[in-house]
Amino acid sequence: MPRKQLTGCILLLTFLGLPGLVGAVTRTYYLGIVEEYWNYVPQGKNIITGRSFTEDKLATLFLERGPNRIGGIYKKAVYRHFTDGTYTTEIAKPPWLGFLGPILRAEVGDVIVIHLKNFASRPYSLHPHGVFYNKDSEGALYPDGTSGRNKDDDMVPPGKNYTYVWPVREEYAPAPADANCLTWVYHSHIDAPKDICSGLIGPLLVCKEGVLNRYSGTRTDVEREFVIMFTLVDENQSWYLDENIRHFCTDPDSVDKDDAVFQRSNKMHALNGYLFGNFPEPEMCVGESVSWHLFGMGNEIDIHSIYFYGNTFISRRHRTDVVNLFPATFLTAEMMVENPGKWMITCQVSDHLQGPVIKAEVGDVLLVTFANKADKVYSILPHGVLYDKASDAAPNIDGFLKPGAHVKPGETFTYRWTVPESVSPTDGDPPCLTYLYFSAVDPIKDTSSGLVGPLLVCKKGVLNADGTQKGIDKEFYLLFTVFDENLSRYLDENIQKFTWRPFSVDKEDKEFVKSNRMHAINGYMYGSQPGLTMCKKDRVSWHLIGMGTDTDMHGVYFQGNTIHLRGTHRDSLALFPHMATTAFMQADHAGIFKVFCSTLHHFTRGMGQIYEVNSCGNRDPSEQPYGMIRTFYIAAEEVEWDYAPNKNWEFEKQPLDAGGERHGDIFMNHTENWIGSQYKKVVYREYTNGEFVEIKARPPREEHLALLGPMIHAEVGDSILIIFKNKASRPYSIWAQGIEDMDSGKGLQVPITKPGEIKTYRWNVPKRSGPGPSDPNCIPWVYYSTVNFVKDTYSGLMGPLITCREGILNEKGRRSDIDYEFALLFLVFDENESWYLDDNIKKYLNKDPRDFKHTDDFEESNKMHAINGKIFGNLQGLIMSEDTMTNWYLLGIGSEVDIHTIHYHAESFLFKIDKSYREDVYDLFPGTFQTIELFADHPGTWLLHCHVSDHIHAGMETTYTVLRNIDNRIPYSTKSPSGGSSYPATVPSNEQPGKEQLYFFGKNLGPRGAKAALVILFIMGLLLLIATVSLSLRLHSARTQMAYREVQSCALPTETL
Repeated sequence: MPRKQLTGCILLLTFLGLPGLVGAVTRTYYLGIVEEYWNYVPQGKNIITGRSFTEDKLATLFLERGPNRIGGIYKKAVYRHFTDGTYTTEIAKPPWLGFLGPILRAEVGDVIVIHLKNFASRPYSLHPHGVFYNKDSEGALYPDGTSGRNKDDDMVPPGKNYTYVWPVREEYAPAPADANCLTWVYHSHIDAPKDICSGLIGPLLVCKEGVLNRYSGTRTDVEREFVIMFTLVDENQSWYLDENIRHFCTDPDSVDKDDAVFQRSNKMHALNGYLFGNFPEPEMCVGESVSWHLFGMGNEIDIHSIYFYGNTFISRRHRTDVVNLFPATFLTAEMMVENPGKWMITCQVSDHLQGPVIKAEVGDVLLVTFANKADKVYSILPHGVLYDKASDAAPNIDGFLKPGAHVKPGETFTYRWTVPESVSPTDGDPPCLTYLYFSAVDPIKDTSSGLVGPLLVCKKGVLNADGTQKGIDKEFYLLFTVFDENLSRYLDENIQKFTWRPFSVDKEDKEFVKSNRMHAINGYMYGSQPGLTMCKKDRVSWHLIGMGTDTDMHGVYFQGNTIHLRGTHRDSLALFPHMATTAFMQADHAGIFKVFCSTLHHFTRGMGQIYEVNSCGNRDPSEQPYGMIRTFYIAAEEVEWDYAPNKNWEFEKQPLDAGGERHGDIFMNHTENWIGSQYKKVVYREYTNGEFVEIKARPPREEHLALLGPMIHAEVGDSILIIFKNKASRPYSIWAQGIEDMDSGKGLQVPITKPGEIKTYRWNVPKRSGPGPSDPNCIPWVYYSTVNFVKDTYSGLMGPLITCREGILNEKGRRSDIDYEFALLFLVFDENESWYLDDNIKKYLNKDPRDFKHTDDFEESNKMHAINGKIFGNLQGLIMSEDTMTNWYLLGIGSEVDIHTIHYHAESFLFKIDKSYREDVYDLFPGTFQTIELFADHPGTWLLHCHVSDHIHAGMETTYTVLRNIDNRIPYSTKSPSGGSSYPATVPSNEQPGKEQLYFFGKNLGPRGAKAALVILFIMGLLLLIATVSLSLRLHSARTQMAYREVQSCALPTETL
């Protein structure tokens, strides 16, 4: 072969071979934003009950048009899928997707290219979760300091086009323990809450390599897949509300958009945009594998406990039939279909006293004989087991005659439930899974009347002959719920029997309604539950169950001892309606302790009990030796705190509404009746020594702590000594969760420090206070004042405590295994509950608190939706260099509104339960704390915010910055995009982590990029080596032939011989 041809073939093979080696595919989509009218009830009736809407009073509220009612049809903007750039031929989608956009799929290594055209009447954009993007493809409007091309992606005007490019990089890949395809979404992000409520949202699936068909893009690993969004679609937040009023209300001029009943009529509790069973039925066959991609969106009330009747599934290695969804929660559930029939999918948040415990092992058959001795019709419906239609107690949706669904007074019915291998706890589950059973004739009224009980499904061989668990000394069952006696079937009887003047009771009176909501554990309040006793070292299994409404968000906290959850150490867990969980405890600290709901309003209303740990001859933990003593000098002092010293964020990001106002005005503006953004508060501050004269300066890496107290670090085996001075004007204390408190003794009272006093508090860090086997190297807790837990917290007294494995901290008490760490508290500070409310009214409103009227607007203006005490982009100091490992300690405290779904733009992270799982949104609840691990490798300034709609509008947003490394000198911006405080111009190289860098064609590559570049270079080098050897052999052969011909031509003449 000629030399040029040979070289050309080698180069061609090289470049053709590289894409095949990488396996990347460019997946191109043509999406159009179109406006259309959407019908929430296309079948015109309630499919679940079979009744028309004229027969259903509740349905009429949402679906019937009237002078000031829109009805069930609304104008919306939606994403539609087209074949090409002409946008003339739409690609059909399955009807069950509703108004969601098309399913976008990609594998790790692929590149998603979206050609978006806006056919709507106003600007919109396209922002993804779960994939990489540069600034010009983020699709989100916020003050990030960009301009030009990097700003054009923020909004696409009507009639215009824009192309978004999203590479699916390795760091966004599903983790090994994740499902094959992770559930994400894409949505418009100009004003995300309003854009999403208007209809602009769709699913995005990111899969492991080899899962998708290379050409069709469909999955090869499952027979079926379905996507469902559970949300309360708030049409009051839609951009098209005024149009819908004009078009559908028969007397639009009579509409009061602030009227509570009108607003309620526009809140659609929908699955993909369908109500009352109008969701087109997803069909599947027995034996098929099904992947359910589930996600939530919306507001504080969007707490959804999704129950799959008839079959179980696995989510994050956990067997269950219920999952909990919150705004921007994304889950993948994997089901192997086993039980034929038509089954319901419902949200079990109902708007509950325990029955007997039922236990079963895998392989058992349960025969449950139910004798209805009450005077109402009831039933029993279980979670976690299988049953056929003859034992189905669900409402009649499939035409089957089911006597077990309506057991009349005086009748008896026997249910048959089976426990096959398919419902067994997984390897990642505890030996026994906690479920519940309940009456389903009217789930709301029945559970409010008390008909609920615990059901345990155990692995084979776990139970003793008497039904107790092997290896467990004590079992306790706790049901957390707000029993709403107003919904009980026995309300009228209770009024007649227990009120002094029954005839005078107004069942609609607000105070009467409030008095009937019992914040109870097992039907007991204020520590009246008997029987919660154990010995030290007992192996205790706690079976915890949640029931109720969207306010039943419970942070279950165990004082004095920690619990073990799937390989992690905690002292609290989150519990929601129809969710049940199992936690293990081996108490090492004797005494009388509380178990209570740390949701602040539930705590104050009696949702707490006492459990007692007796020594029973075991050695007291105070005798155990502890090593290093870490001493901190901390004071409580009063300050003037500004939640938003800089107002630029609000003005740049939030446009004026039709009334000339912004969402943030009520929190930011100082008016005659609004305090504004400045408040008197009390905070923890660290001092250099026990003189308490000089405050210890915070280094730049701790600037982000803002309102929080100092970050306290300790290792397992350490003792923490807190020298605490109260420099405030009222009594306070300091106490931490998760540790062994040496000052409270065996009682419940933490020592109080009066104003001007100094007290010493000592906390030990036993092994159970450190990371569990599945935890990261360090885990977070919080410390706070306990004189009045609620008021002290809202007044400002809290800080982070970080406990680590042995050997993690350096000689300065900082972590040596990572490059950066950040602690973030997401809390709606209710200044109405602060000790200093009267002081703030006096100072900032110049009014007498005794005469000042507390209106609803005033109270709302005092609820600051803050990150570390800052709102609207005012939190500073979240700065790191690229290609560094960061840990973020997410801290949840607060009340029912403190459901926070924390979203990091441009980066994904791992969080650990039993294994590591990939996300870019983390669900945080009161009383829960979590470490997430984020490798920062994408330079830029990026949005960090809570994804709950109301919290976005109230300012629970900030930015974090990943700085590009240049010659080991990290330039810091002297001012954040929103105009905050300044930072040092440079950071010395000796303060930066010793990460090796590779410069490739002028680009600084991190470890992953460097590895990929080296692999490509190695392959090219190998091919070039082969080419060189082949060419050398060819040249050698050619020269040999040439030499031979020359020898022949120079041969001796034979004629002369």
